[in-house]
Amino acid sequence: MTDLFFLDGGRDERAGMKTKFRWSNLWIIMRREVRDQIRDRRTLFMIFVLPILLYPMLMFGMLQVLSALEQKPRVVVVVGSENLPPAPPLLDPSGKGFSPDLFDSPGDAGRMVVERQDATSDWADPRTAESAIRHGLASAVVIIPKDLRDQLKRDVEIAIPIQYNSVDEPSQITQLRLKDMLARWKVSIVAGRLARDRKDKSYTEPIEVRALDVATADEKGGNVWSRLFPFLLVMMSLTGAFYPAVDLCAGEKERGTMETLLISPASRSEIVLGKFLTVMLASVTTAILNLLSMGLTGMQVARQFGEMGGGAGRRAVAASFAAPSPQSAFWMLVLLIPLAAFFSAVCLALAVLARSMKEGQYYMTPLYMICLPLVFLTLSPEIELNLFNSLLPITGVALLLRALIMGNYDTAAQFFLPVLVPTLIYAAVALRWAIDQFQREDVLFREAERFNVVAWLRHLIRDREPTPTGAQAVLCFALILSASWFLTLYLSSRGAGVDLATVAAGQLMIMIPPVIMAFMLTRCPFRTLRLTIPEGRYLLLALGLVIALNPLVNELRPLVEWLFPIRRQIAETLGKMMAQAPSLPIAILSLAIMPAVCEELAFRGFILSGLEHQRRTRSAIVLSAFLFGFLHVLLSLFQQLFNATLLGVVLGLLAVRGKSLLPGIVFHAINNAWAITLPRLVGMKSLQPALSAVFRDPAQGLYHEGWLALGVVCSAGLLYHLWRLRFIRPPEPSLAAPVVVP
Repeated sequence: MTDLFFLDGGRDERAGMKTKFRWSNLWIIMRREVRDQIRDRRTLFMIFVLPILLYPMLMFGMLQVLSALEQKPRVVVVVGSENLPPAPPLLDPSGKGFSPDLFDSPGDAGRMVVERQDATSDWADPRTAESAIRHGLASAVVIIPKDLRDQLKRDVEIAIPIQYNSVDEPSQITQLRLKDMLARWKVSIVAGRLARDRKDKSYTEPIEVRALDVATADEKGGNVWSRLFPFLLVMMSLTGAFYPAVDLCAGEKERGTMETLLISPASRSEIVLGKFLTVMLASVTTAILNLLSMGLTGMQVARQFGEMGGGAGRRAVAASFAAPSPQSAFWMLVLLIPLAAFFSAVCLALAVLARSMKEGQYYMTPLYMICLPLVFLTLSPEIELNLFNSLLPITGVALLLRALIMGNYDTAAQFFLPVLVPTLIYAAVALRWAIDQFQREDVLFREAERFNVVAWLRHLIRDREPTPTGAQAVLCFALILSASWFLTLYLSSRGAGVDLATVAAGQLMIMIPPVIMAFMLTRCPFRTLRLTIPEGRYLLLALGLVIALNPLVNELRPLVEWLFPIRRQIAETLGKMMAQAPSLPIAILSLAIMPAVCEELAFRGFILSGLEHQRRTRSAIVLSAFLFGFLHVLLSLFQQLFNATLLGVVLGLLAVRGKSLLPGIVFHAINNAWAITLPRLVGMKSLQPALSAVFRDPAQGLYHEGWLALGVVCSAGLLYHLWRLRFIRPPEPSLAAPVVVP
C-alpha cells in the first residue's frame, strides 16, 4: 500500500533497482523549483501583484460606473399632469419630480426627472410615446386619465398605464421604480378614503402578513460569500497551479534543463514530488491572495455603502458584502489544502505530457471545461450536500465550503470526511499518474511532430500492437458513452419508452465499439477481448463467488437506496419494464445474459486490456471497475455506482486470473438472473417455507444473519485466493514471429 503512494521508496530507472526515498533530495528539488519560480517576473506578477491590484480596480471601477449611471437622472414624461388630484400629491411642489414621501429616501426621488405634457399634446398618442422611448427621449411615459378626479370620487378601479422598453435596461429599471412609487401613492389614496369614511385600516387589509427574517447580518453576508468564495477558490487554485506546472515541466523541456535534472542523484519520484510541492505552494498562495484581496475589497465596499446611509437596498448591499466570519475563513484555508493538492497533481500530470509551453496552454481550455460544470452545480439552490455529491471532485469541496460559510456545521460535520478523503485519493491517483508519465522516456523527450491524417491512419494499421493502449481504452469508453447517448436521443425522438427492446439496443451500443476497435487497432483481437477457454477451476470460482457475494450485495443495496433514494417515476418505469417481459427466460436473456456478454467484452475485454498497457494490473482493474460503475451512473441509476464498482473489481480479477472472459460472463449473468428470478419466486406459495429458511425478507432479498456471515467469510476466502497470487502477464508476441489468431 505504501508503494502505491510512493513514499517508501523510488525506483532507479537507470539501474532498475528500488532505492530508498530521500527527503533531503526532495527538499533540494523543491528549493530549486521555488527559486526558479520566484526569479520569473511573470510568475511573481501573477501570484502576488495581480490579486492585489485586480479586485480593487475591478470593484471600484464598477462602483464608479454604477455611480455615474445612478447619478444620471431618467426622464419620465407625465401626460395629463393637470388631471392629478391635489392630495395626496404625486409630484413635488416644483412639478419637476415626484414627491419625496413616496420613496425610501429623498435621494431616490432625484433619480427620476418629470417632464409634464398636456393631455392634448402629441405625447398622448401611444405611437409618439413609443417612438420617443425607442429614441431615448424618455425612459418611460405615464398617462394620467382625464377623469381621474371623478374616478377617485366614485371609488372605482383606475388604470394608469406606463409605457417603457423592456429590452432597454434603464427603461425597465425606471418602470420598476415607477411601479413601486405608484403603489405607495395608492396606499396614500386608500388611507384618505378610510379617513373620509371613518374606517379602520383593517377594513381594506384584514390580514397583515409580517415577514420575520431570522437571519443575522453575518448570515446574510455569508449567503453571498457562500456562493462567491467556493467558485473563486476553485478557479484561483486551478489557475495558480496550472501555469507553474506548465513552466516547471514543458518549460524545462524548451529550456533544455530537463536532462540536467534527470542525471542528478534524485530519483524521478523525488523530482516529481518536489515539483508537485512547488506547484501546490503556488496554488495555495494564489488562492489565498485572491480571496484575501476579494474579501478586503468587499469589506471596503460594504463600509462605503454603510456610510452612505439611505434605504433598505443600500443596507442590504452593505450586509451582503460584510466580512465572512473567522470560522468561515478558517475552513476556507483547511479545504484549500486538499483542493490545491488535487489541482496541482492534475496540472502536473498534464504538463508532463506537453511537449512545449504552447502545447501546455492548449490543455487549459479542456481542463476549465471539465471543472466549470462541477463548480457551477454548487450555484443551484437545489444541489445540496449529500453522500453522492460529496464524492464528486470539486463539487464536494465547494458544497462543503458553502455549508461551512452558511453556518450549517451539523451538515458539514456529517460530510467532512466523505469530502476530504476522496479529494485526497483523487490527488494521490493524479500524482501517481504524473510519476508514471515522468518514468517514460517517450513522454519526457517527445519532439514536436506534424500531424498527417493519412500517415496516422497508416500507422494505426501497419504498426498495430498486440493489445490496445491506455488512450485507446479511454477512447473506447468515450465512444460507448457517445453511442449510447445518441441512441437514447434517437429512441426518444421516435417516442420509444424504456422496454426490453431499448435495453437490448443499448447493450449492442456497448459491445460494438470495443469489438470493432479490437479488430482494427490490435494484432491480437481475441487475446485483447480474452476470448479463450479458461481452466475449469475458474468457472467454479466464479460460481462460488456469485453465490457467496449475493448476501452481501443484497445487504448493501437497501443501504445505498436509503442514502440515495430512487425517484418514484424511475421505480415505476423499471417495474413496468419487468412486467412487460412475456416470460422469465426472455427477461433473463435480455437483462442478464445479454448485458453480461456485452459489458464484459467492453470492460473486462478491450478496456481492461488497454488499461493494462504500461500500467500495473491491479491499478488497471480498479480503473476499469470505476469506469464500469460510472457507466451505470450515466446510463442507468447513480445508485448502482457502488455495487457496480465493487463487482467490477471482482470481475476484473476473474478476467485477469482466468485469462478469459467466460468466468466473468458466468458471474455477471448469474448475478443478474438471480435478481430477476427472486421476485417471481417470492410469489409462489409452495416455495415460502424454503425462502423463509434462507431470507429474513424475501421481497428485498435479505438473508438471515447466519447465511450473511457465512457468505462474508466465504467471499473473503475466495477473493483472497484471487488476490494473493501474482499477476503474471502473458509474454508479448514477438514482432518477427507470425501472429496466429484463433
